[in-house]
Amino acid sequence: MDVTLAGPLVKASGDVKSQLQPPKKSAKPGEGNDVKLPAMLKQDQPVNVVANTLDYDGTKAKGTYTGTARLWQGETSIKGETIVIDDKTGDLTANGSVATASILDSKNKAKEEETKPAGRQASVATAKALKYDDAARRLTYTGDAHMNGPEGDMMATKIELYLKPSGDELDRAEAYENLTLREQSRKTTGARLTYTTADEKYIVTGAPVTIVDQCERQTMGKTLTFLKSTDSIVIDGNQQFRTQTKGGGKCPG
Repeated sequence: MDVTLAGPLVKASGDVKSQLQPPKKSAKPGEGNDVKLPAMLKQDQPVNVVANTLDYDGTKAKGTYTGTARLWQGETSIKGETIVIDDKTGDLTANGSVATASILDSKNKAKEEETKPAGRQASVATAKALKYDDAARRLTYTGDAHMNGPEGDMMATKIELYLKPSGDELDRAEAYENLTLREQSRKTTGARLTYTTADEKYIVTGAPVTIVDQCERQTMGKTLTFLKSTDSIVIDGNQQFRTQTKGGGKCPG
């Protein structure tokens, strides 16, 4: 059943299919629709949503999709038992076995002259709940959060992604509690992580931070700073380089 969100209250059940149209460009104020799409989505393309049931409150401009809910637009998709969309604020929440897929530009602007293509790579994530705050351009995954993308394979109790104002570029990522990060044949565990795309820098703190490299050598400290561009690591002020990890553990002599 196709549903057009045209009334103050709409209830529908049984293979609900909705298509949210982007705001229409109008020469006169008030002539276009009042729908505000989340900035993380393209603003000139419709958004598709399917679920078992829909409860739309026109007075609040909020739609609640329940039962194997799925939202998608191009290469971006969000799945959950429940998805709630606020047409006034552009906020979005999902709950119950949440899974998302998106492509965010994480290119380092300082490397624009390189001949390699821009860094648009897919990021997939799972969690118990997702909240997108459009004003803050923030995606918050909570409850066994797991993300795999250009930043590495990351698991934590909570993961936050902060987008740039455009909504299609990642500015920084934050992870909290029970952190495990896997990247470039290393496994890092700690309590807190900050990753910034401008300088491709990871800062991990914990009690302690532990790194296990490809040679199965273990290094521990209070704070780790890792620069992806140079593959250099600083732990408690003692700098180490990847070339120094060879020859230990499983690595040949």
